Amino acid sequence: MHRIVRPATAAVALLLTPALGAAIASPALAQSATPASVPPAPAASAGAKGAAPAAETSQLEDIVVTAERREQSLQNAPIAVSALGGAALKDAGVADVSDLTRSVPSVVIAPAAGGVPQVYVRGIGTFASNQYAEQSVAVNLDGIYISRPAGANGFFYDIQRVEVLKGPQGTLYGRNASGGAVNVLPETPKLDALSAAATLDIGNYNLRKGDAYVNVPLSDKVALRASGMVIDRKGYLTDGYNDDQGQAGRLQLLLEPTEDWRVRLSGDYYHRGGKGSGQVQYPYADADNPWVGPSDPREVAAYYAGLPPASAHSPLIENAKTDGYIDDQFWGTQAEISHDFSFATLTVIPAYREVHEDYLSYIPSAFAVKSDSAQKSVEARLASSGGGPLTWLAGVYYFTEDVTANQDYDHWVMETVINSKLTDETTAAFGQLTYALTDSLRLTAGGRFTHEEKTQDSQFGTATFSPVKPALSARADDRIWNAATWKVGVDYDVAPQSLLYANIGTGFKAGGFFASIGPDTYNPEHLTAYSVGLKNRFWDNQVQLNVEAFDYEYRDQQISYLSPTLTGSSSTPYAPIFVTQNVGRSRIRGFEVEGRWKATAQDLLTANVQYIDSRYSSFSYNYFSNFGAPPSVGCPYSVATGASPAPVVPSAIYTVNCSGKPGTNAPRWTANLGYEHEFRFADGSGLTAAADVYLSASYYTAYDYLAEQVQGGYHMTNLRLTYNAADDRWSVTGYVNNVENQAVVNTSYQPNQAFGNGLNYANIRPPRTYGVRATVRY
Repeated sequence: MHRIVRPATAAVALLLTPALGAAIASPALAQSATPASVPPAPAASAGAKGAAPAAETSQLEDIVVTAERREQSLQNAPIAVSALGGAALKDAGVADVSDLTRSVPSVVIAPAAGGVPQVYVRGIGTFASNQYAEQSVAVNLDGIYISRPAGANGFFYDIQRVEVLKGPQGTLYGRNASGGAVNVLPETPKLDALSAAATLDIGNYNLRKGDAYVNVPLSDKVALRASGMVIDRKGYLTDGYNDDQGQAGRLQLLLEPTEDWRVRLSGDYYHRGGKGSGQVQYPYADADNPWVGPSDPREVAAYYAGLPPASAHSPLIENAKTDGYIDDQFWGTQAEISHDFSFATLTVIPAYREVHEDYLSYIPSAFAVKSDSAQKSVEARLASSGGGPLTWLAGVYYFTEDVTANQDYDHWVMETVINSKLTDETTAAFGQLTYALTDSLRLTAGGRFTHEEKTQDSQFGTATFSPVKPALSARADDRIWNAATWKVGVDYDVAPQSLLYANIGTGFKAGGFFASIGPDTYNPEHLTAYSVGLKNRFWDNQVQLNVEAFDYEYRDQQISYLSPTLTGSSSTPYAPIFVTQNVGRSRIRGFEVEGRWKATAQDLLTANVQYIDSRYSSFSYNYFSNFGAPPSVGCPYSVATGASPAPVVPSAIYTVNCSGKPGTNAPRWTANLGYEHEFRFADGSGLTAAADVYLSASYYTAYDYLAEQVQGGYHMTNLRLTYNAADDRWSVTGYVNNVENQAVVNTSYQPNQAFGNGLNYANIRPPRTYGVRATVRY
């Protein structure tokens, strides 16, 4: 039976933090080991199965990351980064980017209409409301920036690791990101051995999922790796929405003709089908079942009950239907060419990707979208090969994209059609260097210059109470933005395995366009981040404790919301359309603690805790009401003055001031606590029992700041039990995710804001899921 979500305290996090802090304060815990500035010996990837050091000793593994564009231990990287290995991702049941929320407390990922993931890191993210929106947190697949938010799906199979970088990435990455980056790194071909594996996952909601790979060395200089994934699952909602149907494949060829040349060619494809995403009323139409879909009769009845009398006379009045669908295709190809010049390594990465979206989604208004995107990019960077006190990296980047989108938003009493063509061209030069003043003290400085030009041609029209499609008006616009971002930092080896660091960095995301006959552009957003961190290993590598405090200054943040937009029509001069605009300033302060304790060779305890205080110092926007009703918001408002042209009576425009409100999707406390124990048997086989619980304080899910849009505090538990054969050739896992059957809201939205009636719809995370996963390896 469903358990109603009730506010949960952060008691566990509060109790845990002083204990972790005490561990830092005790110098007796520190043990002599390799200095933090010296790279560790090669080790297995995080979560790798059968790795001898983890199986035979009670020491923690070293996790190798490439967050700073070169291989280094996670503990040696003087930045905030979380890493999850491929085996750990599979154990946790991470099937797409949205599942990272329950594994990394600093990340909140909220799918929107059409299954588009919206990524928030430390409270910074973008509500992607149209087909030409871009994320504040970049998603990179195998080093390639994914420009379309919908393209961040379908590649979580045969994964080496995922890295989550927190804070602006303004000096080392080709495509800038103001809030952070999620790097998804697939396994690559291996020259040394023939290997293969296949996994079958069967679970409730008729889940049938399979993934496999095969690695074939064709010679001592050439290797081929093929991998794929198929998934078929019924929807979590009662009318079949929020299902998952997809097929994906990846093919890679590695060539190492000489010791100093390396070439890797890659191509991937993903098709997503099924009914697609649906939204539910929040508060729920059925208190005993939050997963009532938008076309379920109970939901439809609640929808009509919430409409004002003025809407009942509309010839378009309908309700959500069962004919929603999604038919998206994503594919790309790339090369990674590197040459070792002895003093430095040159890496060149040309890439091409396409995203084709075709979906009809109900929220309960009908969103019909067809969009095509083609992006081309090339990145070239030269990185020093080490030796001496100076290490450096320099690079150039070129990116271009063409997006064509046809969008039809039918709100029953009002229908809006937007046809647009967007062209985006970006060039950038970037670099970073680190100089060792002593064996223990290093200084870092980096910079990037970005030139970006966007052009958009749009046809836009809206109609009220009309049985025919609206007439369209045309508008074209072109904008250019230049920006310089930078970073300075210092890191110091306090002890052989304790690294202290401090950084100041800036981030930038270019402006863009929205549909309007009048002003139709928004400006870039900027972030300045201050951070101080300490990374530690204690007790002969049994305990790891990393702490970082951060302070972000966020200005000209780009937010998307329903706003009064000029239509060009004399009878309906304004319409509530999703626009993107810059809003004032906000400040985000907090700290994060990541702890791991290998208590014995068979016991591992983990604890990740984050605290955020996010608040807008300046935030106001306009609100349009078709029938003049006051806005349904949790902020002060007043009638706007000076609108030109004036809204036609009885419609009205209001100014809403939400200054002082917290950020959305930014819970004050989040934590992930885990425990894993392995039972070893005489024949060499093992049984691993694991549990983890994700805790979150309450948070707002929309910019309306209604009490009805608050997701209460909650906790969500996942359990698994794995039997691993003695020869590591096969394993079987039984699992239960969301044991409590918690209903958790990602984002919410007022589809009938024009009425001012406060009817609210939301995306909701999966209910309790369980199943059995079997893997065979060769």
